[in-house]
Order: sequence, then C-alpha cells, then structure tokens
Amino acid sequence: MALSVYRDVLQLPKAPSIYLLGFLARFPFSATGLVLTLHTVMSLGQNYMMAGFVVTSSTLGAAISAPWRGRLMDTKGLKRTLIPPIIVNLVFWAIAPFLPFAILLPAVFVAGLFSIPVFSIVRTSLSVVTPATMRKSAFALDSVITEFVFMLGPAAGTLLVFTWGSHVAMWVIGAAVVIAGIGLMIVDPPLSSDDIVLPARIPEPLEVAETGLERSPAAVAERIAYENTQTGQMMALTEADLGVSDSESARALDEARSLARKQLLSLGGIAILVATVVGSIILVAGDLGIVALMEGLGHKDFIGPVIAIWCLGSAIGGLAYGAMSRDIHPLWVLFGLSIVTMPIALVSNLPTAFILCFISGLGIAPSIASTGEAISRRVPEIARGEAMGWHGSAMTIGSSLGSPLVGIIIDVGGAGTAFFSAGLIGLVVAVGGLVAMRVHRLRVRARAAKELGIEAA
Repeated sequence: MALSVYRDVLQLPKAPSIYLLGFLARFPFSATGLVLTLHTVMSLGQNYMMAGFVVTSSTLGAAISAPWRGRLMDTKGLKRTLIPPIIVNLVFWAIAPFLPFAILLPAVFVAGLFSIPVFSIVRTSLSVVTPATMRKSAFALDSVITEFVFMLGPAAGTLLVFTWGSHVAMWVIGAAVVIAGIGLMIVDPPLSSDDIVLPARIPEPLEVAETGLERSPAAVAERIAYENTQTGQMMALTEADLGVSDSESARALDEARSLARKQLLSLGGIAILVATVVGSIILVAGDLGIVALMEGLGHKDFIGPVIAIWCLGSAIGGLAYGAMSRDIHPLWVLFGLSIVTMPIALVSNLPTAFILCFISGLGIAPSIASTGEAISRRVPEIARGEAMGWHGSAMTIGSSLGSPLVGIIIDVGGAGTAFFSAGLIGLVVAVGGLVAMRVHRLRVRARAAKELGIEAA
C-alpha cells in the first residue's frame, strides 16, 4: 500500500481542477437539506416530521432524475444537460422563501427533478481522465473530499440560518447552486475521451455470458482492445479502422448503450446498487445514531467531536482503501463496514464512543468509493453518465429510507439498537449477495461447460 498513488492521480491532466470543482460545487447541495428543514420549522411553523417530508420530496425528485440526467450527459453533452436545471433552480430558490408549506412540498420535488447532477459529473469526469488502474484511488480521494464537504456544508448552512434567517440562507443556497451550474458549464469537465469509446475494463468471459454481450459484433473490437491493455499496449481504434459508416456507428452506439444498461441491471450490477443503498443507510445510522448516543450518555457537548472523529476515521479508511493494489468487491467492503458498525451498540462511556466510532468510520468512504468505482468499470464510457446517475440515485434512496427507519429504531430501542440493526442489515445483505453471486456464477459456468462440451472448473 503506497500513498504515493494519490500524487500520481493529482499529476494527471485536469484531475486537480476536477477535484477543486467538485469540492466547491457540492457545498450548496450539502447544506440544502438542513436549510430546508430549518426553514420549514422556524419560518413556516411546521414540526420536524413535516420538515422531513419536504427534504424527502426534494431527494425523491433528485433520485428519479439522476439516471435520466446522466443519460442526457451521455447523449447531449454537459451544456445542454445543465441549462434547464440552472433556469429551474434560479426560479425556485428565488421564490421558495415565500411559498406556503402546501406549495413548497411539491415545488421542492420539481426542483429535485431538475437538480444539477454534480456528483455524476465529477465521478464521470474522473473516470475519463484516470486510467483504469488508478480509478479506485481517484474515487477514494473524491470520497474523502466529499466527507469534508458534508462536514463543513451543513455547519455553514446552520450558521447562515441563525445569523441572517432562513430566507436569506435559501437565497444564498440558490445563488450558490446556480453559480455551481454555470461554473460547471464554463469549466466543461471532460465526460468522454476523444477516441472511440470502449470499456476501461472489459467484462470477464463469465460477466459477458451473463448479458449475452459476446453476441455483439462490437465485442470483437472490445476484446482486442482489452488484450492490448493487458499486455501494456494501447491501440486507438477509430470508426475508419473498424470500417463502419456514420449510420452504422450510431446504431453501434445505441446497441452499446442498451447492452451497458443490461450489464448494469444484471445480477452483479444490481448487487452493487443494493450495496450502495445499504451503505447509505449505515451512513445515516452513524449521523443520527451518534447524536442519540451522546444524548443518552449525557454528553451533548461531545456530539461534534465524536462526529469529527468518525469522519476522520472515514477519511483515513478511504485513503487506505484507495492506496491498495488489490480490488475488493463492494459487497466485501459492505461486509467489513457492517462488522465495524455493530459494536457501537456496546458503547457505555465517552472513551469507548470515540474509539468505536473512529473504527466504524474506517469503512464509510471505502464503501462509497468501491461502489462508484465498480459501477464505472462495469459499463463503457458512452453510458457512464447514466450509470453514475444510477449510483447517485442508489445513495439518495438509501439516505431517504435510512432517515425514517433509523429514527424509528432510535425512538423504540435507542441508539445502540440502531447501530446494531443497521450493521445487521448490511451483514445480511452482504452475505446474501455474495452467496447469490457465487451460486449464479457456478450455474453459468456449468451451463457454459455443458454447451462447450467440457468439464466445468
């Protein structure tokens, strides 16, 4: 394990600017949920449950639109994808402070449908500028940076609300969102390479068999490119090299996108998305559970420090994971995250809270990085925007499901039960997914061996 890999990542052309752009553009989005909550409670006089509905409405809209906007990025380009969200967000945030609750609730859903896909843009761009061998490290570094954004963003939003009021805070958030969208259009980070688009990692023969990819004519060229990269040689294939016309190229691109979608929604792809959802639920359990845990121990003043040590553990875990040379399947990462989360249920004093929360944090960033990197590897470049949109939706769905679920568990059984339950859910999903994939793999091998007339390995 060598941390020098991050120096190599940051030396790649455009990589530092993408990280900086992602850091700045994510700030308003990290504070949106909290500012909407405080506005609903403080300015509209609603309770926290109603505020939760507002946030859920916003995140639900964003979750629905993420794959669709990712597909637009793949087919129409970044600028055409961002213009409608910039206009809608400009209008929404300008009038949102004056909307009554009954209108605000559906309005935030519409705004969510037109949310700016910052996370998909950053991850897709990183997957373009980094070679496959460095992508795990690139995604891990991005996860660590995101951790710091979500530490600082909500705090800045809270400070704005209590200093200037929720109306001004919403206008500031809206202005920042619009500026972020315009900034992304100006910088225009790369979302595709100049060469013909090929998967950075061609699916192995078994994965190919899962989706019937070997029946596509494009698979021949993809296999050649894969073998060349395996031997350290690179071959830039163009449409002329493959002897195809513009119309044939368009049909091939459509076919490749369709096959990529099937690959993403195969058993292996669904397993990654489920791991993303459950990892987000565990993340929410940490956010809410630490607050409830410190209140239960009578140490409310230490909520901030414990969350900080938890985030520090996540940053260290993310950096360590990204520096590893060995690939680890996201389900195994989820398994590890679940194992280190469950012991927090045993916390009975402040020192053990610091220690166990730090240990639990070690698995957070690796979980986010491993799923994102696995998704990027699973599909060709021309469909990666949509794929990263699905990844973002899975994270959003996990957060949306996790908040009420964890809240109910805390109310019924306390913080310790919430940590144990979240870890147990992750453990069951991880083990079940690994077993299911193993059984499926054996069946595919047996079927392939039977068709080929050879003995299964």
